[in-house]
Amino acid sequence: MRIKMPEYKWQIFSVTGLANITTTIAMSSINLALPIIADEFLISMSAVSWLSIVYYLIPSCTLLIFGRAADIFGYKRQFIGGFLLFGLSALLLSLLARGMASLLIFRSFQALGYSMMISITQAMCNRTFPENERGRALGINAVFVSVGLAIGPSIGGFLIFRFGWRSIFLFNAPFCILGVLASLMILKKDIPQQGSAQRMDWLGSFFFAVFIGLSVFAINFSAEWGAASVRFVGCMIVSLSSLLLFIIRQSRTDVPLMNLGFFRNPTFSLSNGAIFCSYFIQQMNTFLMPFFLMNILLLASGRAGFVMLASPIAMMLLSPIGGRLTDSFGSRKPALTGLTVLATACVIMSTMSQATPVFVVILGLFLFGAGNGMSVVAINSAIFSAVPKTDSGIASGMVATMRNLGQTIGVACAGAIMALRRSHYTGRAPVGPESADGSIIYLMAQRDVYYFGVFIIAIAIICVFMIRSGKPGVRKKGDLQ
Repeated sequence: MRIKMPEYKWQIFSVTGLANITTTIAMSSINLALPIIADEFLISMSAVSWLSIVYYLIPSCTLLIFGRAADIFGYKRQFIGGFLLFGLSALLLSLLARGMASLLIFRSFQALGYSMMISITQAMCNRTFPENERGRALGINAVFVSVGLAIGPSIGGFLIFRFGWRSIFLFNAPFCILGVLASLMILKKDIPQQGSAQRMDWLGSFFFAVFIGLSVFAINFSAEWGAASVRFVGCMIVSLSSLLLFIIRQSRTDVPLMNLGFFRNPTFSLSNGAIFCSYFIQQMNTFLMPFFLMNILLLASGRAGFVMLASPIAMMLLSPIGGRLTDSFGSRKPALTGLTVLATACVIMSTMSQATPVFVVILGLFLFGAGNGMSVVAINSAIFSAVPKTDSGIASGMVATMRNLGQTIGVACAGAIMALRRSHYTGRAPVGPESADGSIIYLMAQRDVYYFGVFIIAIAIICVFMIRSGKPGVRKKGDLQ
């Protein structure tokens, strides 16, 4: 099938959109199934939580690898392989899983399929659309992510209630079949790189995976182990040693997994720092809100889930607007506007108490989604403006890696700060019936987490300000337009 360029540009969203919706539904729907799985297989909640953790951990180790692989072997092949692996793993999990070991194995392969697809969705937009349409394309791409995150809990709850927890994995299969068909019919034929450019740096890949995997693993268990424990310190030493070996390897090999020269460009390095901070805040809030809504405001799980929809809906609405503003005015203004909105949302959330009206919580969540929708699209556009289109896969893998790291470390830090501050306030909490159940202590600790969130956003704002500004539509090396 021969597709004219203007038509092809927009038809790629049938592939990238399916990839984003399928993987985010699988991400956001499983949380409702974890207690049921734990009861069925007689395992602890800490053990069953690995079904969620592994879905973040494996992509964190492999996103950059698959970003590079797409540049070498082709985007069409990787999308097809990703859809097939994701769908087959989900199908086998639903049909054959009989214990925690098999659950983790199939979920891990599903995470690999997720990594294969998500590592290149934004790169596909960057390769296909011209610079003056890139922001709009990335905004539309972000809408599909928001839709998946928004409808995942509702779809998961319905399927679990009607058909059991295995049905949430069977639900993935039709989307994956559609994804394979769309990839075959729409995406252009791959032209693999030739010669030395076709080689993969497998040793560098190993060092990078060890660095990411051990650091995320240690941070996830930091509250349980303690920051001074032998296990935590040992993991971090090995992790940082692997990072050093990775940097040495990348500087010496002629086929680097990551072009370290990109980091000499302030647009690339500082924008990656800003995007990490933005996703850190997003997931920190996503982690805290269910506990506040259900344990402090005493909302039923269904109503709490409805309230939580405010954030992804806002992101879905504001991402395209952020993309258009980026195309018109450059990345800096939308990025700073979105980050300022995020800081405002953190301040609002820090004031919440048992008497906070639900509409105030909805307002705060809406601002979180709006701020992320504005800032993420603008910063992503700045990152892609800093690299050649031939390296779009590497850039996309880096953005996806920063997203996963920000989300994972955001959750870990939120949990650790909550535990530390609750312990701190326990000895000085006011005496009275209101503090007997720990609500005041919890709210004081939660306030401190959101104060820390404001600090993280301030770092992101500084990163954006440190990048030189250029005129919209005129890109100069090192400029953030």
